[in-house]
Amino acid sequence: MCGIAGYFGGDRKANARHLTDMTMTLKHRGPDGHGTWSSSDLVVGLGHTRLSVIDVQGGSQPMATRDGTLTITFNGEIYNYQALRQELERMGSSFCTQSDTEVVLVAYRQWGVDCLKKFNGMFAFAIYDERAQELFMARDRTGMKPLYYYDGAAGFFFGSELKAILKVPYVPRQVNHHALSDFMVFGYPLIPKTLFADFHELEPGTWLKVSKSGRERGVYWSWHRQEEVWDRSEAIDLSREALISSVKDHLVSDVPVGAFLSGGIDSSLLVAIITKEIGAQIDTFTVGFEETKYDESPFALEVATALGSRHHEIRVTTSSQNRSLAEEVMDQFDQPFADSSSIPSFLISKYMREHVKVAIAGDGGDEMFGGYPRFHMADRAAETKRAMGMLLPLASGLLSLSRPVAPSLHRAGSRFIRAARAVGGERLTALSCYSWPQELGSELTKKFFSISDGYRPEISSACDGVQGREFIDATIRYALPGDYLRKVDISSAAHGLEVRVPFLGNQVLECSSRINVEHKYNWKERKIILRRLAEQYLPESVTQRPKSGFGIPLDQWLTHEDKSSLRDALTSSSAAIRDIISPEYTALIMSSFVDGNRDKSKFSRFMVYQRAFILWSLERWLQRWRPSL
Repeated sequence: MCGIAGYFGGDRKANARHLTDMTMTLKHRGPDGHGTWSSSDLVVGLGHTRLSVIDVQGGSQPMATRDGTLTITFNGEIYNYQALRQELERMGSSFCTQSDTEVVLVAYRQWGVDCLKKFNGMFAFAIYDERAQELFMARDRTGMKPLYYYDGAAGFFFGSELKAILKVPYVPRQVNHHALSDFMVFGYPLIPKTLFADFHELEPGTWLKVSKSGRERGVYWSWHRQEEVWDRSEAIDLSREALISSVKDHLVSDVPVGAFLSGGIDSSLLVAIITKEIGAQIDTFTVGFEETKYDESPFALEVATALGSRHHEIRVTTSSQNRSLAEEVMDQFDQPFADSSSIPSFLISKYMREHVKVAIAGDGGDEMFGGYPRFHMADRAAETKRAMGMLLPLASGLLSLSRPVAPSLHRAGSRFIRAARAVGGERLTALSCYSWPQELGSELTKKFFSISDGYRPEISSACDGVQGREFIDATIRYALPGDYLRKVDISSAAHGLEVRVPFLGNQVLECSSRINVEHKYNWKERKIILRRLAEQYLPESVTQRPKSGFGIPLDQWLTHEDKSSLRDALTSSSAAIRDIISPEYTALIMSSFVDGNRDKSKFSRFMVYQRAFILWSLERWLQRWRPSL
C-alpha cells in the first residue's frame, strides 16, 4: 500500500510547487516514507508515499534506472517479481535493490507495454521516459489499486486518490451530472467516470501514455469467459490448485501478514489453505455486532478454533460517537460512496493495523465463483420472460393485490417482474440498483434532472440477452472495481494497511474464466465449487451457511438522537443537497429512516438505511468540496 501522485505539462513552476502537497495528501497510504522527483525542465513531477513491505530498507521511491532515463512511482505488489528478476538477469539486466519496484522499472525498459502481461499482482504506477518525453501509466487487471487523473486546461495530474489532484488550487471542481446519476442508481459512479467533471479513473487492465503530442491508450487484459467442457470434479481440482498457488503468492512479504475472517466461505477457505496446505500460522481478525442478524463473529471464532489461528475480535456497539465515526469514514472517500459496510471495513482495518501491515481478504470470491443471488435471479428472470412473455403485465397487476396484506411479497415480486420485463442489459440495472433510473425524476430537483434527463447507465448497454453469465461479466467490469475493491482500498489505506485478494490472482482469474457457470451456481446452491473445497477443510456448520453480506445495521447502530440530528441537517434550508435532491424525496427517506414508518411495499429495511446513507454521503461530499453544479 503506497500513494502515488504527479503531473505532466501545464504551468511547470506552479505544478512543481504543489507536488509535495499532492504527495503528502497521501501520507496515510504510505506512512513509512515519502519522496518527490521532478525532471530538470520541471515538465514532469512524481511523488510517492511508502508502506514498506518488500525490501524494507532499499525500496524507496520515486526510483530511477541507473542511467536516469526512466523514473517510476509505484503502488502495489508484484508477486512473481523474483521469477521476473531472474529472467531479466539472464537477459543481461542488473539490479541495485531487492524490491519489486525495480523489477517493474527494468521490465518496462526491456519489454515496453508487454511487461504488463507478465505481472502477477496488484498495481498502479507511472513511469516517465526522459528519452521519449512521455509518461506511461498502468493499472492491474481487476482494479485492486486505484489510479485517477485530471486532463484539462490546467494540465495533466494523477494520484492514488482524487484528493491529491484536488490539492492543486487551479484544477476546477465541477459535478459530473451523469456520474451523479450513476451514484443515485448504483451507489458509485461507473468507471471511468468520477463525480468530478474532467476527472477520470484509469480502467482496470489498461494503460495510458501522455506526451506533448497527445494521448495513447490501450487494453492489455480484460475478462473473457472461455468455458471448458470440464466435469465438476475436474473444475474443483483445478480451482483448488489455482487457489493454493495464488495464496502462496499473496503471502510473499518481508513483514507479518494477517487475514480477515468473517466466518463465511471465502475468507474461511483462504485461512484453511494458509494453515493446512501451506502450513503457516496466521493471525485472523473479525468484527462483531450487537444485533444477532448481522453478527458473524461466532462463526469466525468456530473457524479460527478449527484451524488453530491466533484470533482477534473487535466489537461494534451502539454509541453516541457513531455518527462522527461514520462521517470520518465518509471523509476518507473523496467522492460520495453509498456502501455503508465501509464503516465496519474501516474499523477492522484500523484494529488490524495495530498488529500487521498486510492482510489477506476474501474479496473476489463471489465474482469468480458465482456467489451473488442476483446471478441466479437473472437466469430466472430470463426464463420467466420466455415462459410468460405478454402475461407479465397481468402478473404485475395481480401482484398489486397483495400489497395491503403482504407488502414485503409485493416489493420482492415487483422487483423480480421488473427485471423479467426489462429489455437486454437493463435487467442488470433492475437487479443491482438502489433506485431504478426512471425514479430519478422524483428524486432529483427539476433543474438538476433536466440536465441529466435521458440518463441510461452504461451497464444497461453491456449486452443484449442478459442471464447470470453476463451479470458476472458486468459485475467484474463495474461493481468489483467501482464498489467492492474501492471500499477495501480506501478503508485499509486510511490506516496504512495493505490488503491482498488471492481470489483475484492471475491463476484464479484464468481458472475461473474457463469454468462453466453450471458448476458455479444453480437454482438451489451458490459457490458450489468453493463449498466443495471448503468441505475438505471446515466444519459443515460453516460450509452450509447461506451467504451473509458484510453489512452494518445502520438504523440500530445510530442512536435516535443521531438519526434525528441527521434528518434536521439534510432537510434544513442550508443543506447542500437541496440543489440536487428533491426536498420531498429527502423528507420521505429520512422519515422512514428515523421514525421507522417505511412503506414496506416499496422499501426494505436495508434499502431505507442505504438510501439514507446515500443522501448523507452526498451531503458530506458537497459540503467538503463545494463543486459547482
